[in-house]
Amino acid sequence: MAHARLIVVGSFLAGGAGKTPFVVWLAEHLKNHSVNLSKAAEGAKIAVLCHAKACDEFELLKKKLPWATVVATPNRYKMARELDLDFDYIICDDGFEDSRLRPAWTVRLDWSEPPRRLRDLWPAGPNRSLVQDHAPADTVLKCYGEKPDVKFSISEIVNGVGEQLDINGGAGNGEAAAGSGMWALCGIGNPERFFRDLECFGVKVARKVVRPDHDRHFEGTVRNALKTARCVLMTEKDFVRLGEDLQKSPQVYRCVQKVEADFGLAFSSGSSPWFGFAHHRSRG
Repeated sequence: MAHARLIVVGSFLAGGAGKTPFVVWLAEHLKNHSVNLSKAAEGAKIAVLCHAKACDEFELLKKKLPWATVVATPNRYKMARELDLDFDYIICDDGFEDSRLRPAWTVRLDWSEPPRRLRDLWPAGPNRSLVQDHAPADTVLKCYGEKPDVKFSISEIVNGVGEQLDINGGAGNGEAAAGSGMWALCGIGNPERFFRDLECFGVKVARKVVRPDHDRHFEGTVRNALKTARCVLMTEKDFVRLGEDLQKSPQVYRCVQKVEADFGLAFSSGSSPWFGFAHHRSRG
């Protein structure tokens, strides 16, 4: 890369690690806090790359980052070089497995002990690659436990007409709402994390429906669910797969993801002159 700073955000998990919401947070942070850029007052010029097969991630990134250039491509390596001279930062949503994406600053979202055995790998296990398959990441961010570097949660649950979800469902308390006809539908890599986030938000659902990650038939599942359910709740990534009529439905709710990063301005402090953000590798 001759000009742009290339950043690769990834995880050992095959899916559900929060890569896309973290990429949104990182892009916004760099835009607002980047240092040593010739046009810093105007904000950094940022491109975000995702895989061409991840249509839901592409649509969500475009919606969340309307000011950025979002590109879905089967070849991040080639695309990064084509965009190099036009941007200050190029962020890859995933891409750990492509060793050609170098030189780059790698950011790994860490959810637990890294996988070391073949049986830890997908489809038998939850992981895409082994720790020995990679050089140590430049930045490792703990996403679990009592004091995570990055915390993911739900900030609000809103439907297609802008109404906030009535958690009690008119029943008077969260427990009773479990019988009020609210269903949770999930088509991401780690559905249990979504269901836990719902519980932390105070939502009790009558039924949980799990679909495959990047499910292309998710809209049909929603339509079938609405024949029985009073309303359906889903992630933002699942929501963008729906047709316009469902996105505007008062019965369809999206759970807005909140990302909190406790390392403050570490990504723009300038201790790494090549990228303009700090080296943070305390967790290996």
